[in-house]
Amino acid sequence: MPHHTKESSDSLQRLLHLCNTYSFASGIHETGISFVSLLKADRPTTIQYGFFQPGICVVLQGNKTLIVRNNTYNYGAGDYIASNIDMPIKGQVSQATQEVPYIAIRISFTTDEIASVALDAKLKTVGENQLTEGAFIGKSGIEVLRVLERLLQLATDSEAADFLAPGVKREMIYRLLTDEDGARFYNNMLLHHDAAGISKAIHYVKANYTRTLSVEEIARAGGMSPSTLHHKFKSVTALSPIQYQKQLRLQEARRILLTDDTDVTSTAFEVGYESLTQFNREYKRFFGLPPMKDIRTIRTNAKTSGHEADYAKKIL
Repeated sequence: MPHHTKESSDSLQRLLHLCNTYSFASGIHETGISFVSLLKADRPTTIQYGFFQPGICVVLQGNKTLIVRNNTYNYGAGDYIASNIDMPIKGQVSQATQEVPYIAIRISFTTDEIASVALDAKLKTVGENQLTEGAFIGKSGIEVLRVLERLLQLATDSEAADFLAPGVKREMIYRLLTDEDGARFYNNMLLHHDAAGISKAIHYVKANYTRTLSVEEIARAGGMSPSTLHHKFKSVTALSPIQYQKQLRLQEARRILLTDDTDVTSTAFEVGYESLTQFNREYKRFFGLPPMKDIRTIRTNAKTSGHEADYAKKIL
């Protein structure tokens, strides 16, 4: 982080101290602010498949690996991953120990919130012509880290947080938009995905993922032609619309099998499959194991690694 190395290092240490006051185990910890949560892992995780929900996740300690298409991104303290869509990702905590665990702060927000700040602040950000992937890695400047400090301090005072946290959240969005990676943040989080109709198309698929959808129907929802939809959808998510729907179904099926008392057949039909054989085949191809063997493996791991179970519960 140019020009702020010492300040940023000190801020990260203060943030870690604030996180440690919660004394939470490995997994996901909800704070006193609805849109702020903490993530912790005391050991490296296996590669996980999931959907990164709209928002930003700032790493305070440890390292994580993100895989998008054939590209691998390694990021650590002071870096963040952000997305304005439900972005299918594959990744793992790559560096963490009990003494020095992986710790991160997640802030959820919507495209409308980003647009509101950009409009009210009259920000003039230069746009790019090329459509970019929905999730990207950026650097947290010192002002962003200071806002995070205030949010964690507020989280301990529920009455003050209810009134002040929304304003602090808007300030954080402003800092992200005006930070050293502000232009990238603006383009990835707001400009292209909203203008291209990708957000509408993705929301439509997610709302109707159990139904049989055609590319033409999804294209109409996004206000574009099928060929344009296919190109832009793949540019942002690295998947075709139908592949995206399939991943939604499989991820939700995995969540249901992990958290509900149900069988494979009922789950397959619940998420939209008409053929149990097809469901089993696609589940194994995606997760590497047949449904029940995969679930047993996750539950076994959860006995010694609580963050694996928490992750699975937060897939969608």
